[in-house]
Amino acid sequence: MSLKNEHMAGQDHTRILLRLRTETMHGLIPVTTRSGIIPSPARMAKMLNEQVNVDNFMAVTCLSASPLIATYDEHVLVNNFKFGVLYQKYGQTTEEELFGNNETSPVFDEFLEMLGQRIKLKDHKGYRGGLDIQNGHTGSEAVYERHEERQIMFHVAPLLPHTAGDAQQLQRKRHVGNDIVALVFQEKATPFTPDMIASHFLHAFIVVTPLESNGGETRYKVAVTAREDVPFFGPTLPQPSVFRKGREFKEFLLTKLINAENACYKAAKFAQLELRTRASLLQNLAEDLKSKTIEFLGTGVRSEPVAVSPQPEGFGTPKLDGPGARFIETVKKAIYKGRSPSDPSGDSTKGSLNKKINIHDTPTPNSGRSKTSVASSSASAVSVRSAGGSGGSSPDVTSRAAPPRPHHDHSDDSSLNSVDLDPLDDKDWLSCGKGATGTPVYVDSDTGLESMSSAEAGAGGCGAGAARGEAGARADIDLLRQEVCRLKNDKLDLLKQNITWQNEIKCLREREIKLQSELMSLSKEMRKIRDHQSTIIPNPSSHDSTA
Repeated sequence: MSLKNEHMAGQDHTRILLRLRTETMHGLIPVTTRSGIIPSPARMAKMLNEQVNVDNFMAVTCLSASPLIATYDEHVLVNNFKFGVLYQKYGQTTEEELFGNNETSPVFDEFLEMLGQRIKLKDHKGYRGGLDIQNGHTGSEAVYERHEERQIMFHVAPLLPHTAGDAQQLQRKRHVGNDIVALVFQEKATPFTPDMIASHFLHAFIVVTPLESNGGETRYKVAVTAREDVPFFGPTLPQPSVFRKGREFKEFLLTKLINAENACYKAAKFAQLELRTRASLLQNLAEDLKSKTIEFLGTGVRSEPVAVSPQPEGFGTPKLDGPGARFIETVKKAIYKGRSPSDPSGDSTKGSLNKKINIHDTPTPNSGRSKTSVASSSASAVSVRSAGGSGGSSPDVTSRAAPPRPHHDHSDDSSLNSVDLDPLDDKDWLSCGKGATGTPVYVDSDTGLESMSSAEAGAGGCGAGAARGEAGARADIDLLRQEVCRLKNDKLDLLKQNITWQNEIKCLREREIKLQSELMSLSKEMRKIRDHQSTIIPNPSSHDSTA
């Protein structure tokens, strides 16, 4: 969440940018409420979105915070676009016919000249849209245009390389089929439906048909078709949707193409991908800001990881309510008290006892929910207080630091999935959990400030834990990269299978049409034979009456 004070209409206001997993919200609220109380950041977030459920936010104090946040905010801005351009001759109704066109007409060349600049791909300096600008594997020419600080590359099918013997022209379809919006230029009025092009990405088509010119003036008729889940996008087509060739038509067409792609991103398929990408980027941003803030403040005031995993919605700590909160509080106490020989929990919490949490909870007067605040890394003991109303199972307990135990690399996978624990070995526990004299240090949790001098803080163990965490993160990144490569290979295999199945379906459809035509011809022949027989063989009843 970003805050900025502004003075408007004689009153101070706070401008808020609240970044959630689903969207970024913007609002303007007064600095003081009607009761004269300045709202806290958590209260401001609640005023902007009632579904935000956090108790506090962590202040970001590092020099690189603004560029990181700006990069995240601008990740949704797209300044480079690529659109497909198909050439449809009169009577062509199949995908193979559209991608197989090599020769164009003067009318189509005139349209491309109006649409953009025909450039040489060799050593092209602008946006290339996935085309090869070094070795010429995607052709030697393309159509490129700049429109209102945006770069547009057109994948013109006839300008892409033609592969002899390939009916589907996969080299061309690899570019046009991976675009989201495509232009279809018809030589003459011919039926076109989006089902002609088998593609998982193409969601919108703009069909342009040249009309017979009167007095040398070229005119174009425009039609738009898109999938059902694509929302409406402007500018609206006039009635009739006929345009004269010129600057105005070019501006309309380019604007329509850009708006079409932005609208397609809201379709179900792309919206799910965008939601996952946004959540991942927001999570990474929160972790980067937190780590850089800790690094900027120094080891003397370094904060321990908060026990409850921060949610990307508000970069704060989620609230704990209900039986789940009481269960987590009980486990926290067990972590600090240590496992005695008579501990009935057995091995179920063996791994959890080797994790160190540095938090302290204070009761919330209104709702009785526990409030979590970040403490410093030098604190050695904590006082855990459960919220009022938790019952006898969660009394107020002040516990000593747990004695060192053998380190385990595993922890039980229980309902503590929302708790972020930092594994430490014996030395880390001793260096971070005891003072200079080697005796446990007691800290009053009510102050909300658990800090010691740098002489009492064992920075070595904490640094070792951070190094191991960084190594583990790198290992996770490598695993994720391998998973992405595997998924890409699976996707290519599925696409190949899909193309094979589509070819089989087309063959079966053609065979079905052929059989239907043969059946109709046989039916006609049978009717002719019956009519011929009725004329040759007279009706017996009529013969008897004549006699």
